[in-house]
Formats: sequence, structure tokens, C-alpha cells
Amino acid sequence: MSREKIIEIANSQLGVGETPPGSNKNIYGKWYGFDGYAWCAMFVSWVYHNAGHPLGHIDDDKGYRDCNSAFWKWRASKEITTEPEPGDIVLFDWEGDGKCNHTGIFHEWADDNKRTFWSYEGNTSNSDNSNGGLVMRRKRYLTVVKAFVKPKVLSGEKITPVTTEEILRKGNTGAVVAKLQKQLYELDYKITVDGDFGSETEKAVKQFQKENKFNVTGEVTPTLLGFIESKLSKPLAADDKIITGSFLKKGNSGSSVVLLQKALNKKGAMPKLIEDGVFGDGTTAAVKEYQKKNGLKADGIAGPETLGALGVK
Repeated sequence: MSREKIIEIANSQLGVGETPPGSNKNIYGKWYGFDGYAWCAMFVSWVYHNAGHPLGHIDDDKGYRDCNSAFWKWRASKEITTEPEPGDIVLFDWEGDGKCNHTGIFHEWADDNKRTFWSYEGNTSNSDNSNGGLVMRRKRYLTVVKAFVKPKVLSGEKITPVTTEEILRKGNTGAVVAKLQKQLYELDYKITVDGDFGSETEKAVKQFQKENKFNVTGEVTPTLLGFIESKLSKPLAADDKIITGSFLKKGNSGSSVVLLQKALNKKGAMPKLIEDGVFGDGTTAAVKEYQKKNGLKADGIAGPETLGALGVK
């Protein structure tokens, strides 16, 4: 019955969007406490809460707001599954780079071979998978799934706590610490990459936690590591200004790239692009040429300005 309730509530939200459109503001973010931010994860957290199965503290007390950090948490607590059931959570990796950038609720398989499935998702649309601004039921390919999650809150099974060995803290040393320091350095924190988790590293971690509204402990859990990884994969802009999926570049794939290729062809791309949804060298060259002709920064990246000029929404 609990899984049916999750699907029932998710289905009842179809068509719910943002007020005003494009603002990332809606009932899910307001309930969660991060209104105005990308909200696909907050939608899933809201559905579970209202179905009587709160996800518990992942990023925050009400669940998760970042897909990648949630994956790390669920992997550590052994909640990943290869056999999803209705109501389970799905994490998507559009770019195939190992990082999660969207999430939803698995509903059912769409074909007998289990290669496609239906899922309920917040903040999506037919033209923008990860920041479309609507709750929709989408048909997805298994090839874009990072992981399916069978939350233990559904079965009442005890959640395995993160072990001491999985938490980085002051006194730790080694390559894992050096990797953390390098990531924080790349995010412009003052830190020495020496593989020694000392006072300087602890201070940087606390600063990161404070700025991103985490509990300020100075310790790095798998969840926090995932969140740091997500920050590194985003454009350098304030969180509330980032629109996930609005920057398309070489290596991306999917329906958003198809729309970009169609728009470039309509604008006279030469040679004409194959509208295959793969952002390769040809698409990069076409974007750069269009940018040059229209007085835009010719970097080959289709950001908000370029997409807006092309009429891609």
C-alpha cells in the first residue's frame, strides 16, 4: 500500500509548475526550505513525506536537494538496487560522466525487455530534462540511469549508519584527503593540497558547510563528498542563478541537444547537422559559428544567451 500511495501522490501533482514560470519557486521548495533552487530532489522528498515515509536526513532534515550527494549516501547505506519497484527512486546521469544530475520516482517498465521505463519527475519538460519547471510522467531509457534506490524507509529496515572509516576528519591523511583538498581548492577555498587533514582543511570544510547550509561539523561524510562533486560540475554562478541543464557542451547528449541541433539547422548550419542528440565536434563547430555571427562569446558552449538567441527553451 505504501508504494501505491507514493505513486498516487506523485500522479496527483502532474502539471504543477513554478510561480512565476522559470523562477524555480513552488510548493516543494517552499516546504523543503530552499525555494528558488532546482527542485527535482525536493519534489521526491515531498512525495515521500506526504505518503507517510519521510526520507530522513540526507542533505537536510527533510530529505535531499542534491542528486549526487544522495547517491553517495544511499550507496554507503546499501540502498542501491538493480530491480526497481513502483515507488523506488531513480537517479539520472545525462552526460554519462558518473555524476547524478536529475532524479525522479520509478513507476513501471515501458517494455518487456526492461530497456525503457516511466517515472514521475519534478522540474522537467520535453525540452529541458533537468530544469523544465513542471511535474511530469516521463518515459526514460535505462542507459541514462546512474542508479535505482530502494529506500529502507519503505520496508522499515534499519538504515545502516555511515561508519567512522567512511568519514574524513581532522587527523586523517592520504590520497583521499588530497583529493578532497584539491576539490576544495578548485572551488576557490584557501587550502594546501598535502594529503593531511589538519586545521586548515577543517576550516575550509566548515566554511563550505556553512555556505551551503549544512551542519557545520568540519567532518566530511560520503553525502558531503557527493555535494562537493556536484558543485564542481556546475557553472561558476550562484546556486540560485544556476539552471541545471541550461548549459549544453561537447559530450552532452539527449533531447535538449536534439532541440539545439534542430535550431542550428534552421539557422543555416553548414554542413547541416545530424539531429542525433549527441553534442560532438560538428555541433561544437556549428555553435561557435552561430555565436560569431551573432556577436556572442564564441566558446562552443550553448548557454542561456546562445539558447535564447536560437529560441531553444
